[in-house]
Amino acid sequence: MRGPFLTVPNVISLVRLPLSAAAGLALLDGLPVPAVVLAAAAIATDWLDGAVARATATESDWGRVLDPLADKAGFAFFGLCLALKHSIPWWALFVIAGRDAAVAAGGLSLAGRGSPPPRANAPGKVSTVLLSVWMVRQAAAPAAPGASDWLMWLALAALSFSTLSYAKRVFERPGSEGRAHCA
Repeated sequence: MRGPFLTVPNVISLVRLPLSAAAGLALLDGLPVPAVVLAAAAIATDWLDGAVARATATESDWGRVLDPLADKAGFAFFGLCLALKHSIPWWALFVIAGRDAAVAAGGLSLAGRGSPPPRANAPGKVSTVLLSVWMVRQAAAPAAPGASDWLMWLALAALSFSTLSYAKRVFERPGSEGRAHCA
């Protein structure tokens, strides 16, 4: 991987992990307000790490791995806590975690072909925002999980579209990696 590991943007990405864990633990302890505040802080780091990296010209391959890894770990743990509280359906958590496992496998496939880590794209960013909004809403004032939860369905639809965008990048012809960006 190119670039230094210990940069300000990468540290910001890494801070997302304990913030997400603390948010999930607060939720399990029956403290929805601290859970929402900590989750919002974790979400803010997702925007902040990229903004700092671009502003300081410290974008790196490490950052392109750490940022989505922190997102996926945060969603998985916070989602697990929401599922344990019966605030999201278990199957939705499995869809999210399964998608993230598939994306990780795709990233390993790209690395095996010598391709750099993929960059974020609009579908990936939209799905991250919608998933974040849905999960925070479910922590703050849960809607009954199910067919009537339009925000859940919107977030999962965006996640599906983002996954297709990512799959397109992974399965492109060798040598054409530079044309597409991933979620």
